[in-house]
Amino acid sequence: MTTLAPAPASRRLPEFDVLRGLAIVFVVYLHAYFRPWDVTPNRHKVAMHVIHLAAHAAVPAFLFMSGYLLGRERRRGFASFIARKAYRVGLPVALWMTFALAYRAWHEDTPFRDLLAAYAKFDISGQYYYVLVLLVFYVALYPLRALGARALAFAAAGAFAINLATIAWYQWTIARDGLGGEFAIWAYRNPLVWIAFPVAGLWAATLADPIALARRAAWPALAAMAALMAFYLYRGEHDHAYPVSYFSVVVFLFSCCTIPAALAGIAAGLPRRPFAFLHPIGRLGQYAFAIYLVHMPFFVGYVTERFVSDSSVRDDYWRLMNAIFLTGFVTSFAAVWVAARLLGPLAGPLLGVERTPDDPPPGAA
Repeated sequence: MTTLAPAPASRRLPEFDVLRGLAIVFVVYLHAYFRPWDVTPNRHKVAMHVIHLAAHAAVPAFLFMSGYLLGRERRRGFASFIARKAYRVGLPVALWMTFALAYRAWHEDTPFRDLLAAYAKFDISGQYYYVLVLLVFYVALYPLRALGARALAFAAAGAFAINLATIAWYQWTIARDGLGGEFAIWAYRNPLVWIAFPVAGLWAATLADPIALARRAAWPALAAMAALMAFYLYRGEHDHAYPVSYFSVVVFLFSCCTIPAALAGIAAGLPRRPFAFLHPIGRLGQYAFAIYLVHMPFFVGYVTERFVSDSSVRDDYWRLMNAIFLTGFVTSFAAVWVAARLLGPLAGPLLGVERTPDDPPPGAA
């Protein structure tokens, strides 16, 4: 039986580092994705829809890990916690949102007042909705850290029910009215659309070994994922009813199952030589937040528009989409990696690069 006791605050889970690295790859893939053309071969359409479904687990995974880390937070006082998050999250976000504002003001004919309105809604570039949701959860869920494991288990179950009902309502509404405009903007920023994942993370932080629980849940989770994938493809191919973005009960449930399955798989693979590639992915995890901040509109945007969108791959859906992803990901990672080495200790507050256990603390000799 799993012991319900907080994990040591100093313990770093390498599985989370790898999950973070994998998740940021999927985030960039999502933002390179566009709907298949009518002339796209069916095998490419199906492959892209499968990847699209899997990639939607990336944001839930980040929120789950954020909830877990919030549950392990040992700093005393809410003010100290918020000050630290303002420095490590708020400062780089404000900086790169401002760069995105300047880029759009230079690159587009959009009235500047409209750009400022988008900036205020964390919509100056599409990915920033996540930060607004995360900040809401930091404030709203901080008091839940005082609850015991049993109470947090009930809270996680309640959050799952609320999240599921919210997604079902959005799925029904979008099927009737579509997804666009202000409705789409605030749908992504609705905390109830994501609440199951950080609360589950908070509860996982009360476990002595959350990875052991993931291992126990892995096979049922994989079975559920297979069934959900089959239903997703059947509805999509037979009824031409692929879900719109994340707002689907199938996508939500698939994301819920992906987290324990992925953690169990990573834990099984890390110590084994054939899976040595997981270790560099784990190192990629420290750059995940920085890549998230910069990849749009600068790399999946400006760079890909200049060097990919009008290149020799422009008439092939499969090659074009993957070229946009690879170019955007490689260039954004390269820029972050080089900048982190040039900035040194400033890479954290300016880029969002995380310090790993092998790095010296800021100011160390």
